[in-house]
Amino acid sequence: MKSKKRPPAAGATRFSVQEAMRRSPLPFAITHGAKHTLIYANSAFGRLAGIANREVPRVPIATLFTEAEGGALSALLDRASRDRVELLDERIDASSERARGWQCNVWPVIAGNPRIKALGIEIRESSAPDAALELQKQVAEQMLLGALRERGLADDAETADRAKTAFLRAMSHELRTPLNAIGGYIDLLDMGLRGPVTESQHADLGRVRTNQLHLAALITEILNFARVGSGSVSYAVSDINGCDALTHAVELIEPLIGQQGLVFDGISGDSSVVARADPEKVTQILVNLLSNAIKFTPTGGHISAECAAVDDAVTLTVSDTGLGILTEKLETIFEPFVQLKEGVADREGGIGLGLSISRDLARAMKGDLTVQSTEGKGTRFTLSLPRAGERQTA
Repeated sequence: MKSKKRPPAAGATRFSVQEAMRRSPLPFAITHGAKHTLIYANSAFGRLAGIANREVPRVPIATLFTEAEGGALSALLDRASRDRVELLDERIDASSERARGWQCNVWPVIAGNPRIKALGIEIRESSAPDAALELQKQVAEQMLLGALRERGLADDAETADRAKTAFLRAMSHELRTPLNAIGGYIDLLDMGLRGPVTESQHADLGRVRTNQLHLAALITEILNFARVGSGSVSYAVSDINGCDALTHAVELIEPLIGQQGLVFDGISGDSSVVARADPEKVTQILVNLLSNAIKFTPTGGHISAECAAVDDAVTLTVSDTGLGILTEKLETIFEPFVQLKEGVADREGGIGLGLSISRDLARAMKGDLTVQSTEGKGTRFTLSLPRAGERQTA
C-alpha cells in the first residue's frame, strides 16, 4: 500500500467553513486589491447587493450598489487599507436612505501580511456580539488561505501560515518560563523550606501543582504543533519492529487503562513486520491514540492493538469499543483545535491538537493516519508506515 499524497491543509475544512458563512444572517464579503474587487459573498450579502442566486461577480464592490452606497463602502475600505487598522467599526456615511442604518466592520483577513490586500466586510443594522464577529474573522482567514492555495498563490498563504506558526512558538516559549518558575516555588513551599506547612496547605499546593502541570502540558502541545507545522522537526528514521513499538506505547499508558476500569485485549498480528520510521515519533503517535481510546471508552469497555503488513506498508492499529465518531466528523477530527467528543476543544482534556500533530508526523515519515468508526460501537485508528525492505529485515 503506497503512502497517500497529503492534501492541502485548508481543503478538508473548506466545505464546512463556506457552508457556515453562507448560512450566516449577516451580510459578509471579502474584497481584494486597491479596487476592492469582490472575491466572496455569502447569501445575505448577495441579497443586499442584488446578486442573490447567481455566481459572485469579480467586480469592484462599489459597482453593486447605488453611487452613494458604493462610494461610502469604498471610502470605508480605502481607509481600512490605508491605515492598516486591525478592525474598523463604523456607521456608514451615505445619503442613501437604506444605508443610513448600516454599521460596518472592516478588517484585514490575514493580519500582519501587507502583501495580501484582502479585507473582510460585514454589514449589519446594529452592533453584533463580539463572539460572532470573532468567528467571522477566523472563518474568513481560513477561506482566504484555502482560496490562495487553490489559485496558485501558495507563497502568500504560506507566508501567513509561517507568521502564525512563529507567533505560536514565541508565545509557547514565553509562557513556559514563568510556569516552570511557578512549579519551582510550589516545590519549595511544599517541602517546608519557607516555613511549616499544614496538611490542608499541602493539599492546596497539590491542586496548584496539578493545574500548573496541566497548563504546561497544553503549552507543550501548542509548541509541538508549531514545530511540526513549520517543518523544523527532525526525524531519525530507522528500522523498528511494529509489535515492539505497540508494546512500548502500551507499557507507558497501561496504568491509565486500569484506573479507568477498561480491559486491554492485547496485541495481535504479525510480530515480525518491520517499518522504517522514527521510533520516538511513532511512540508519540501511538500514545496519543491509546490516550484517546482510554478517554472516550466507558468503564468496562475494551481496547486492543494490532500489527500487520499490507504490500509495502506496515499498519499499527488501535481499536476501542467506545463512543465512536459521527461519519460527518471523521475527517474534521484531524484538524487543529478540534476534539473527538464535541468537535471543539475540551479544556480539561487538551486543546484538540493531538490528532492533528499525529497525522502530520505520520505523513512526514511517508505514512498516514486514518480512522474508521461507528457511533456508539467504537473507533479504529490505523497508523501506516513504510515497510522496511527485505535487506533491512534479514
